[in-house]
Amino acid sequence: MMKDYNICLSIEEMDPDFARMKHALEKIANVTIVGLSGYSLAGFDIFIGKKMSREILATADQLQLIFAYKTGVDDFPLDEIAKRGIQVINSHADSDFIAQYAFGLGISLTSRIPEFDKKFRCGIWYDHENPYWKSIFEMKIGLAGYGHIGQAIHKILYNNRIDTYTINRGKKYAHIKTVPDLTTLCDTCDMLILSLPKIPATDCIIDREMLTHLKNKYLVNVGRGNCIDLRALFDALSNKELAGAAIDTWNQKPAKDEVDFFPFEVPLHTLDNIVLSPHQAMKVSRGHEQYVTDITKKVISYILTGELSDIVDLQKGY
Repeated sequence: MMKDYNICLSIEEMDPDFARMKHALEKIANVTIVGLSGYSLAGFDIFIGKKMSREILATADQLQLIFAYKTGVDDFPLDEIAKRGIQVINSHADSDFIAQYAFGLGISLTSRIPEFDKKFRCGIWYDHENPYWKSIFEMKIGLAGYGHIGQAIHKILYNNRIDTYTINRGKKYAHIKTVPDLTTLCDTCDMLILSLPKIPATDCIIDREMLTHLKNKYLVNVGRGNCIDLRALFDALSNKELAGAAIDTWNQKPAKDEVDFFPFEVPLHTLDNIVLSPHQAMKVSRGHEQYVTDITKKVISYILTGELSDIVDLQKGY
């Protein structure tokens, strides 16, 4: 006989994707809809949401599983969750699309497309001082982060016959060269693409010293905003020590409907050799639908078969 599971679904607002999730789950469990804050987890076996505070976790008395309808889980108190023996499952449904965006940022950066567009809108047809752009197909690309997104980026690079490297962390590697550490990766490659999680070990991992190993090279970030020292990045770009950067993720984000917002204290937006993106890699059309659909399938699979996939390593934080 199927166990009578109680599910707490935490959402900002009901939409067609969540409505389909609720309809599917109600066939096999009891589903309660709550907001993003101000609720209790007492009596719930399963939580589905995108974040959780320590205060709300403290109200849980029988919680077994947390399903995050996104990839990053740094908005959950993972240390306390681990102490309670609760498992966290996330989604990698959009990895291929984030990889596509990363590849697009790399091409736009080395091809100088945003820069040429900006100048052309001002009537500047030709840059006599620096008229040339570089081809990503002639470069060695380094991947810092070789999880679902990193592997999806590698698939694109490999299919385009681009020489690719990553750090050897004891995983299974095919059609990619490995180096022992990040410094060697920066020294070896012409472009570094970050897809790292937000954990203490990645805080400002690209600092002033590491940027010296990227002299005359390119940096792309579709991981987390904490990975880069932005003041050091600004200095390296301003002094043309770093050839260029394309950044999609930031430590800050605007409040809902806030305008004229810059998520940095240094004037990165005044530079021509950077492509700025407001955390758009995960905002692909139907991206939210795919995350929600993926988590719905995972919850149903667990209830019906007891099987789990994409279990987060709570010690590592991803």
